[in-house]
Amino acid sequence: MLTPLLLAALIKLNLSIEKPMVPTVIFTVGAAVLGLLKSQSLLAVAIGAPINFGLSFLFFWLLKRTEGEGTWWVVVIGGVLLFMGLGLGVRLMR
Repeated sequence: MLTPLLLAALIKLNLSIEKPMVPTVIFTVGAAVLGLLKSQSLLAVAIGAPINFGLSFLFFWLLKRTEGEGTWWVVVIGGVLLFMGLGLGVRLMR
């Protein structure tokens, strides 16, 4: 359940900088390291990293685009639920 905490910290970082690539890279590397620490196979981590990269870039880019609007909260909640669901799916596949 570290994903929501990591996302919360990176959302705060995304609000203070202009480039969504920075939190994207941090999230992708963090997710890969956590996957390896949780004894996931190297293949699962290698497949999951590009997926995490693409989805997290879209997430942080949308957060920047909707900053200051009401839809920002929809993006935040949807993104957190999406990443938590991906993590749950990986755990159920084991």
